[in-house]
Amino acid sequence: MNYVQKLFLFVLLALTISLQGQANKDTDDVLINALKDEMDRSLTELQIDEEPPPYFLSYTVNEVSMSVVQSILGGSADSNHSTNRNLSVNVRVGDRQLDNTNFEGSGGGMFGLGGLLGGLMGGGSFPLTDSYDELRRVIWMSTDAAYKEAVSSLAAKKTALEQQPGLERANDFNEEEPFEYVSEQELAAIDIDRVKAFANELSAVLKGHPELQETSTTVSYVTNKRTYIDSDGNFHRLESSLCSVRTQASAQADDGALVNDYLTAYGNNCEDLYNEVEELKQRHEELIASILEFKNAEHVRAYTGPVLITDEATADFFSQVLGSRAGAVPLPVSEFGGMGGMMGQLQNPFMDKIDTRVLPRFLSVVNDPTIREHEGVSLMGSYVVDSEGMPARRTELIKDGRLLTLLTTRAPTKELNKSTGSNRTGTPLPGNLFVSSSEGMTEEELKEELLVLVEDNALDYGIVIKRFSDIGSVALGSGMDGIMAVTQAMMGGGIPLLPTLHAYKVDMDGNEVPIRPITVTSFSDSQLKDIVAVSDTRRAYNVSTPFSASTLMSAMLGSLGGLGGAFGSPGFLGVVAPDVLLEELSFQGGGTGHPRLPIVAHPASE
Repeated sequence: MNYVQKLFLFVLLALTISLQGQANKDTDDVLINALKDEMDRSLTELQIDEEPPPYFLSYTVNEVSMSVVQSILGGSADSNHSTNRNLSVNVRVGDRQLDNTNFEGSGGGMFGLGGLLGGLMGGGSFPLTDSYDELRRVIWMSTDAAYKEAVSSLAAKKTALEQQPGLERANDFNEEEPFEYVSEQELAAIDIDRVKAFANELSAVLKGHPELQETSTTVSYVTNKRTYIDSDGNFHRLESSLCSVRTQASAQADDGALVNDYLTAYGNNCEDLYNEVEELKQRHEELIASILEFKNAEHVRAYTGPVLITDEATADFFSQVLGSRAGAVPLPVSEFGGMGGMMGQLQNPFMDKIDTRVLPRFLSVVNDPTIREHEGVSLMGSYVVDSEGMPARRTELIKDGRLLTLLTTRAPTKELNKSTGSNRTGTPLPGNLFVSSSEGMTEEELKEELLVLVEDNALDYGIVIKRFSDIGSVALGSGMDGIMAVTQAMMGGGIPLLPTLHAYKVDMDGNEVPIRPITVTSFSDSQLKDIVAVSDTRRAYNVSTPFSASTLMSAMLGSLGGLGGAFGSPGFLGVVAPDVLLEELSFQGGGTGHPRLPIVAHPASE
């Protein structure tokens, strides 16, 4: 299984953990009793000498079962199944005004980032046994380690604050009304032989095409049982499941340039996807046609001018733009002076723009994870309760172009001190974004307006983007170059956008010519106000979450054990949005250094 497939399964697992399913509450459950009993004991007995005891504890247990089948050209290539549990422990010492969290310094753990997480021990292995004594033992050891880390971070944070008198900062943790939720649906069983047959049927569509160098179809069924409990009275038991298909294929252009493409499909269980097999086979045919089309795509070295973003790219655009701007995260206290430190470079610029205009006056945006579908499309960003036990809520973010508020967790900022129920595994992220407009054009009118702007700028052509890359396709194509482009945009204060996947030159006669992936060189917040027009219709898509500051850090630190994952794993969100016409964007094309073509033709060519 290659890097991209592993990355996709990681994202899939994160999505399943964040999705809300249903489960039966059992007051005699051994796991719940073990968690409650060890929490009670820790709150009354856990203390080092004169150090403060915990004032808050939370435990999260995820029990994940994953079945994965890989098929290549109609034949099974790999199959595996795994089940595991992990325990995350969050210990806070001090009080809600000042505790061990949100600190950057030598007392904060690896690279000075541990204090940002507080006493969080994330992703630790947890036994599958229902032995009460063994569960208590592991909870006890994990809580002990988290408490010691929390005490160390608090001491270092207090020292840093003493050296910076008068530093203004928000409280570290807010109080919320307790919330309990228990879902009530049983998970569907998996028939692995049927999954294999399904994967083989889909991957067989790609047979007989020697132009395709590598192909694979992966079908995964993931279930998760999540238990959350904290000392503030929040509790939830959830069960969730997700069946997915991802098919990826690649080819080489005549100059050796790699051409990569993929398709994905999701269902709450595999039966949902079995019922769509003919539609999925047609999408596989379209995947082949797309690769062959872009195999002969033109190379654009650079472009600055008007851009029309349409089809799936509209969801990619709004998820990347607003996903990286929608969350309010307090600046950490830094041992290195002032607020922010290293993490301050990743601070969301929208935090200083509340009550100001950030979009054209005709656009409004709402985040609503409580809505499960839009016009027959299931929205994967839906959930009932977030990672901190807070209920999902509708939040009006932007009205008539003006920023009203941002999404929050239980870590308040100076302006926002209540959670919007938006903690998605460690960071405030949208669930389902609904972008609406008070005025719009037909698709034909939008394209005509694009060509008017092209003519006004004395250009030979404009650009239409129909799909942006996802992290998997970036890794398969440009690898770290694409990820570093996103990183540089964020560190420079710009809005990160992934490279294009399906983009076209449009001449003055309206003819579209495919071009190779291009990357936005710079895109600033001010350019959002320069959106010229949008369509009068909206489409619903499910897309990968964008690189917020925390998910970016997760990607960069993911190889360093549990630290990266604790920042917040990538998931998915639903986006309902219109097409967008931008007056100006600047792009650059990829390099010219490509792998050499095979010396001998594909054996199927004979």
